[in-house]
Amino acid sequence: MQKRSLAVLAAVGMTAAIAIPSIAFGNARRNQGTLSFLQSAQTPYIARLAGANEVPGPGDADGVGAASVTFDIVNDADPVAGAQVCWDLAYSGIVPPNLAHIHRGAAGVGNGPIVVDFGAPGATSHTGCKALDPALATEIMTTPANFYVNVHNSVFSNGAMRGQLAKGPAPAGEAHLLPVPLRAYDSRDNGGAKIAALETRTISLANGKDSQGVSQIALPPGATAAIVTLTVTDTVGSATTGGFLKLYSAAISEPSTSSINWAGANQNVAVSTQVAVDATGQVKVTGGANSTHFIIDVIGYLF
Repeated sequence: MQKRSLAVLAAVGMTAAIAIPSIAFGNARRNQGTLSFLQSAQTPYIARLAGANEVPGPGDADGVGAASVTFDIVNDADPVAGAQVCWDLAYSGIVPPNLAHIHRGAAGVGNGPIVVDFGAPGATSHTGCKALDPALATEIMTTPANFYVNVHNSVFSNGAMRGQLAKGPAPAGEAHLLPVPLRAYDSRDNGGAKIAALETRTISLANGKDSQGVSQIALPPGATAAIVTLTVTDTVGSATTGGFLKLYSAAISEPSTSSINWAGANQNVAVSTQVAVDATGQVKVTGGANSTHFIIDVIGYLF
C-alpha cells in the first residue's frame, strides 16, 4: 500500500494559466521522505471560474466562482475506494446551478467528458466527498491543464462558468515564533551607507543578534519563509516625494510590488510581513525612489 495526499484548488479571480515562480526552498522532511505526502496534500491547483472560459460559449458573463478540490490517495491498487475526493464550491452572479463537475479537456476545447461528478449543488455553495479511482486522481495532478471545473444551470446547460486547473505554489510550512526578535540586518552598522534608489542588496536571515548583541540562529536550515519586521529610518524625500523598498526571496526575480513605503524625509516607518527565503535563508532588498537606512528583525519563521 502506498499513501499519498493530493490537492486541487480553483479560485476566484485567478487567470486561466497561472505562472508560479520556482523558489528553491529547503525542508527535506516535506519534499522527500515519509512526510513528503504532506507537501502534495497542501499544494493547491488553482483556476479561475468564469463564463468567458466556456467552450462552446457563451457562459454567464456575470458569474464568478471558486472550487476547492482535494484528493487523498490511500491505496494505489484499489480502483474503487483507493482514493477520496472532497470539494468546496462557491459562486455568485448566476442562476442557482443544478450540476457541477470536473471535465477532461484542455483550454479552448469544447465540452469534454465528466470525470468527477460533484452531485447537485446548493444555491450559492456546495461541499462533499466521495470515493475515486487513485489513477484518475494521479492523472489530474500530473496534467492539471487537461482538466477543468464546470458549473451548469438551467439557463446555461453546457456550463455557466468554467476554469482550467493549474498547479499553485507549494506550502511554506507552519509558523514558529522566536522567544525574542533577532536583528538580522541594520544598514547603519559600522557606519554603513543607505540603500540607494534601484540598488539591490542580498541579505542572510539565517542568524540575528538579540538585545545583548549575542548572535543566534534566526532561521534554522529548512525554513521556507521568515516572519520579519522591516523598518526604514532616516529616509530621504520631500514634501511631495517619498520612496519604497521591495523585500523578496533571493531565489526569484524582483517583484513589481513594494513591501514598505514612506512619504517624506526623516521618517521612521515599520511593517511586519512574511517573506520567502532561498535554500540558504537569503532575501533581497531593492530600493525604489530615494534612499534610506533599513533594518530587518526576524520574529519567526515558517518550517
